[in-house]
Amino acid sequence: MPENRLLTETYFAKRDVLLRFLTRLCGDEASAEDVLQDLYIKASGARIDGEIQEPLAFLFRMANNLYLNRLRAASSHRARDTAWHDLNPQTALEGSGIDGTGADASPDAEAVVAARQELRAVMKALEALPPRTQDIFRLHKIDGLSQTEVARRLDISISSVEKHLSGALKHLLALNRSRH
Repeated sequence: MPENRLLTETYFAKRDVLLRFLTRLCGDEASAEDVLQDLYIKASGARIDGEIQEPLAFLFRMANNLYLNRLRAASSHRARDTAWHDLNPQTALEGSGIDGTGADASPDAEAVVAARQELRAVMKALEALPPRTQDIFRLHKIDGLSQTEVARRLDISISSVEKHLSGALKHLLALNRSRH
């Protein structure tokens, strides 16, 4: 029997067990269902070399890895949001609904235009950096890879990644200071 068929049959036979496991991990059933859906997509398209002795254990491992990937992605998004808010405190306050009025916290048209202009300036500033620094910055700050993952992907040292990121952030900070 092809491995993906074995995995999908096990998935459907043990879906409730997998859902309970993921609900404990995620803390809520809605998130668990999302991971479970991702698991089905992965399992049904899996191309495995060799034989899977324990398909349920294999699915548990896949589910756990998918959950961890979601955690990492959420952490990266929070880090980017925090960095953005740290660099743009006024924009952060305006868009957060902190004033307590209960008003819609969506940005008005002026704020959207200003944010787009700011983004264009940042992207232009990034283009002024050396290509290697641009690549490292994008992989880490935009794609959400860890410094270790960036170093491994580009076959360079972590120290080199840190130096490139430091240079890019100094460059962007100087841009921010000159604009404000």
